[in-house]
Amino acid sequence: MPYDLIIAGTGPAGLMTADRAAAKGLNTLVLEKRKKVTDSLMGELVTDNALKLLRVKPDSEYIGNKYTQIIGESLDTGGQIVVGKGLLGNSYLLDEDNCQEIMRERAEADGAEFRYGAHVKSVVKEGNQVVGVKYNEEEERAGLTVGADGAFSRVSETAGFTHPKWLLSYGIRWKLENCKGVDPETAYFYVARDVGLGYLWLYPRSETEVNLGIGRVPSSKENWDKLPSLLDVLKKYRKHIPELRDSKIAMQNGGVVPCAGIIPRFTDAGVSLCGNSAGQVSSIVGGGVTTCFHAGTMLAKHAKRAIDENDFSKKSIQQYEKEYRGSKLARNIQNTGKGMWAVSKYAMHNDPLDAAEIVLGQLDAKTLNALIQGNAGVSDIMTLLSDFLPMVMRIGKGYLKSIALSGL
Repeated sequence: MPYDLIIAGTGPAGLMTADRAAAKGLNTLVLEKRKKVTDSLMGELVTDNALKLLRVKPDSEYIGNKYTQIIGESLDTGGQIVVGKGLLGNSYLLDEDNCQEIMRERAEADGAEFRYGAHVKSVVKEGNQVVGVKYNEEEERAGLTVGADGAFSRVSETAGFTHPKWLLSYGIRWKLENCKGVDPETAYFYVARDVGLGYLWLYPRSETEVNLGIGRVPSSKENWDKLPSLLDVLKKYRKHIPELRDSKIAMQNGGVVPCAGIIPRFTDAGVSLCGNSAGQVSSIVGGGVTTCFHAGTMLAKHAKRAIDENDFSKKSIQQYEKEYRGSKLARNIQNTGKGMWAVSKYAMHNDPLDAAEIVLGQLDAKTLNALIQGNAGVSDIMTLLSDFLPMVMRIGKGYLKSIALSGL
């Protein structure tokens, strides 16, 4: 085989797989349909575990900001939950471009090859074995093909993987400049009726720069059509929030994130999925940066083993899936996915914002912090279950825990 490993996609999962696989000496080819790795949207709000997986320090150029306070707020009623100083753990804003570039640079330094404008069309099969991919008018072969090409993965579709209960969050983000009077130490999550089943986020990068974004899950086509467009909502609240009224849009990008949990099967002979394509992301928040880093690191280890053994059979590649599913992160993704699926079903016939208002009005900051930091225990969950009606709790647990899991 010309390559040990072909990776489709340069999101956080694809880049981390390339970074770690090339470091292990694997002959790695990375295919990206965009012009450069920084063109894709990567989640940003994380805690210490993401930094450990990325192998960067909190005071490095890869960290855009650190928050001392996180506020959840209703834009309709003003109801708030504040997780402030003395309670909030370490919460960081990644410098997205720098983080993507360092993974690319590491991979290239260890011999990985990147090709841009490379639109993957399908996998190449010999019998039941995947042996490479077709892209543009080209074909390349490898011992292992990795689909890290997002929620609408061509590798996944053409390799025969299925996505039952595929629930997607659609998001758009602006990078704003020329803001005035921004508190750089406070990050915000907003809910509102015109936001819909999802939330608006405001992550300051400095006193004059913020990232303003929206993520929304369509509970039904009818409900989606009743709401203003994502862009219209961003425009409205850019004017509504005083610090942003005179800001300038420096960049706009977006993406689609699966939020119903890990798909039933994501490995087969000669092929594996990683990141969004496998559903290895935690609900709708941040795209699951930490979970993607974790998956890419683990996949690179198993790719090295398979290549050393020259065994790309279904049984061999499934060892990665088996280990991954046994991890704490994977279990958390599954639990959150179940919660989000319940929320979407509930929202087809009810207004989830009513439940969100109850949560904002009654949830205490200590419990919210446990959720944000990803260390909520059985006692936290039992307290929540005893305080709220079961359906409200399914929404509160699934919705708020998704915040936690994005930065585990």
